[in-house]
Amino acid sequence: MNRSTSAILASLCGLTLLGAAEVALAAPNDGAASAKSYSRFCKAKDLVGTWKLVQYSSQFEFKDPNAPFLLPHQVFHFSEGGSMKSAYSAQPFAADPKKVLQQMPDEVNYSFEREGMVTLKARNAPASTETWHCVTITADKKDVAHRAAMKKGDVVMTLVGKNGQPVFSRQLRR
Repeated sequence: MNRSTSAILASLCGLTLLGAAEVALAAPNDGAASAKSYSRFCKAKDLVGTWKLVQYSSQFEFKDPNAPFLLPHQVFHFSEGGSMKSAYSAQPFAADPKKVLQQMPDEVNYSFEREGMVTLKARNAPASTETWHCVTITADKKDVAHRAAMKKGDVVMTLVGKNGQPVFSRQLRR
């Protein structure tokens, strides 16, 4: 891992959902990054499945306060084949999230360029991509100061901005 990659990942750590899933990067001689004892970088197999939003945070001022990703009820499905579906609602979903997502078209692909970095690409607009820093929680962790409770198996994803800055974080649970 080069110094610029380390710097970008280190800058992401500050917003990885209220600091509770923060990843500490070490710079050992082999260049590998290591996570704190309660988290590690996501691997592709960690993300496969259906997820519900636990909470999100952002220090970024969004132009559209009604944007779907700001709604309190969100579900996501990451398939083994590399597609991602999502649904957003102001109200709790009446149906089982898996049934809600079955009705949604496959419009987004995801891939891992390396552990901990997920790229989402819209199928109808390949130039439209998002890069997310992804951390898997490996042990229960409470952060009273930030009113956050991470459970083993949760995933925290942080959207990376054009200049490598953290823009938006969300905590997901199966």
